[in-house]
Amino acid sequence: MGLGESALAAPRVALAERVAEPEVHQITWLMPDSKVAGPGPGRSLGFSDRLVGFLSERMPEVQHRSLVANSKRSWQLLALGEPVCIPAALRTPEREAVAYFIDAQWVPPPQLIVRRDRLERLPRNSAGEVDLARLLADTSLRGALFEGRSYGQHLDALLKQPPKPNAVSLYAHAGAADKLLNMVRADRADYTLDFNFMLRLRAPDNDAIQRSAPRIHSEAELLTLPVQGADEGMIGAMACPRNAWGLAALQQVDRVLGTPAGARFLREAVEGLLSPETRRHYGSKIDAFYRERARPSKPD
Repeated sequence: MGLGESALAAPRVALAERVAEPEVHQITWLMPDSKVAGPGPGRSLGFSDRLVGFLSERMPEVQHRSLVANSKRSWQLLALGEPVCIPAALRTPEREAVAYFIDAQWVPPPQLIVRRDRLERLPRNSAGEVDLARLLADTSLRGALFEGRSYGQHLDALLKQPPKPNAVSLYAHAGAADKLLNMVRADRADYTLDFNFMLRLRAPDNDAIQRSAPRIHSEAELLTLPVQGADEGMIGAMACPRNAWGLAALQQVDRVLGTPAGARFLREAVEGLLSPETRRHYGSKIDAFYRERARPSKPD
């Protein structure tokens, strides 16, 4: 899902034609593989877990299962038409070819997360924003990014250009979300891209880091910086395979979320992650999105 003002249109399920709605008795939700923010095995950022719990309470006729999968594997399963859904995803033209979507959450754009002691080496403009194109061409700084993840239209366009050899490493294995931040923290990478609230939420396994790196750096030594050109908020969506089952599953989910109570849950689940500055800066856009989200989505 790069999304600017047009992304604030009414949440919708993208489809070309109406199809008969099959019965949906079970949905397997593919959960992000990050372990930050939340006690207990298999917990993620918290939003996906809370969303599945919310839907389970309000859709008792459907069994909701959770399965941890990284982004690359999740999209492979949707492309195969498996009866699985992703609770939080970004739209891209490639993904819209294999999945239906309903919009669910407003999020700020990803930022560059970098070690403080690398700050002076970053190419930045007069506003302090990072010139990502120049950074990706700098082989003296080591980037660590997700394979198969969308960072929004603007950043995705920059990342499609082949990086210089050894400038960026891509990771898709289980737990990658945490491992990338740990790599930057332990000086095995200089920067990554992610949402700025990740630094507040993450709960690293310090024992594991101690074993892999003798010197442990505190979270205060990691900074988040805006990326030049990536200044619009993005719309997080739920995605199911682009077949009759996937459409029916999303229609059932939207009957719950396309209500004032559903919109209120979605807003509270995500808005609490945002800093007061972010909420003030994007307040009118956040209000507009959730005002529309409180209504049923209309298939096109």
